[in-house]
Amino acid sequence: MIRSLARHRVAPLAPILFLVLATLIGGWLNGVDMRGRVVDDLTSESIGAGGVAKITHGARTVTADPSTGTFTFPGVPRESRVKVEAPGYFQAGAAPTEEEIRMQPNSFTIQVNEAGDPNKHIASVDIRQGTTVLGTTNEGGNKVLSPYPGKDAKLLLCAADYDQKEITIHGVLGTFELTPGTNACPPLPTPTPSPSPSPSDSTPSASPTPTPSPTASP
Repeated sequence: MIRSLARHRVAPLAPILFLVLATLIGGWLNGVDMRGRVVDDLTSESIGAGGVAKITHGARTVTADPSTGTFTFPGVPRESRVKVEAPGYFQAGAAPTEEEIRMQPNSFTIQVNEAGDPNKHIASVDIRQGTTVLGTTNEGGNKVLSPYPGKDAKLLLCAADYDQKEITIHGVLGTFELTPGTNACPPLPTPTPSPSPSPSDSTPSASPTPTPSPTASP
């Protein structure tokens, strides 16, 4: 009698147990350990100097090694895609079989200090690209330039009481030093004013002479 009752109680649970077991076995057979490397698309160098890359699938996240850009993500479904994020880069997606994930930069963060004193941050530094001012550093001596100025872009740093300095950007983060001096940046060209439109004749036109009213007949 007791055995019969036990069988009746276990029987309704059998489909649920089978489903759980099938899910576990299916996930094990369908999953793959994703091993890859996250690199800058412009330099082919590992991403990590500006912040570690995060690889996400569902509720799980792993981080890439900041020095090598490599990572291992266990148990990723073969037919899925992971999301890849890193500071200063556009978000990317990748299949579990991709061994190299290339990310496009979307900004460059610049830090400007006084030469010989990394704790003295220089504010109000104009950052020029040609004759265009891309931005000015804040009180902390830094500025985020967005959009990205371009691969190996050359910029000119200009600040009062400091020598000018040309820099070449690389990656998404850079720290530069300015030396006190008088070799200032050349002045920016003055925009040519647009020609003024020809003045229109504002003299009011004469009113038409009123037509005399007809005289009544006697």
